[in-house]
Amino acid sequence: MFSSDSVTLNVAGMTCGHCEARVVKAVSSIEGVKSCKASSSKGTVVVKGKLTSDTVEKIKAAITGAGYSVTE
Repeated sequence: MFSSDSVTLNVAGMTCGHCEARVVKAVSSIEGVKSCKASSSKGTVVVKGKLTSDTVEKIKAAITGAGYSVTE
């Protein structure tokens, strides 16, 4: 089973601070997430907490639900 303290995801579509805030709000509400930092300039989201594969899938779904795309 996958378990990690931190994961970095590439996110397409963030263009400004408002976009970053929207992603952080969506991801921060997920159980197990301790912190989230989004960077529109880098196109990344760094999430820290008690992360399992299920949690990472929920994070990806939250980002998609907020209107952005998670890329590989």
